[in-house]
Amino acid sequence: MPAKPVALPSRTFATQGKAKKFFTDMLARYADGEFVNSEDEDLLYEFLERHPEAEEKIGTGVKAFFRQKSPNHPTSCFHILRVDGEITDFGLGVCLTGRAPGLRQAFYEACRRSVVAPLMQQKQALFDAAPNGIRCFRTGELTTIITSEYRHTEPRFRDIVANFIRAYNLTIHSSMVTQSHDLQYQTVFTDPAMARNFVDYHAAVASLEIFKKYVR
Repeated sequence: MPAKPVALPSRTFATQGKAKKFFTDMLARYADGEFVNSEDEDLLYEFLERHPEAEEKIGTGVKAFFRQKSPNHPTSCFHILRVDGEITDFGLGVCLTGRAPGLRQAFYEACRRSVVAPLMQQKQALFDAAPNGIRCFRTGELTTIITSEYRHTEPRFRDIVANFIRAYNLTIHSSMVTQSHDLQYQTVFTDPAMARNFVDYHAAVASLEIFKKYVR
């Protein structure tokens, strides 16, 4: 039986086993009561979207993730602190073998894909203007274009997507997104105008900084 990849909007794991190890190792890096850092948070949010009850788990929106013991699991697991102050937990295994990407995840991925090229251009311009390197926003270490990532700070990318949906009063439906013809595993907007609208909206509200790549 061929291996089943686990495809997230910003990262693809070749097998379910590799995805399981990645997120299990992530959980092990935190102590009970400790909140997840911004780098891990982005991937954890994308992984959560695979949960069969993702809509209910995310609810009004995710404010943060943290590790804690739960009566629903024999060991510690990730918990969600929602925007409304409610807290709920979720299991990694359910996300691993969960549903195919739903409309929420497809729309999120299409948004992410639409800003890949302009963000790459912005990052290149930053390093062109700083040939000796740029210091990491978090640690102050000197980075190059190869050893760095250009990442959102505040608002988080997921919040930008949610606010875009509200600002344009969008009702998400399947006709908005499609598989691209050249990269079959990527989801993009069917209407180029929607992609342009999101790129413009993102440019107006997003804040990004250079971070040193975290090598696992």
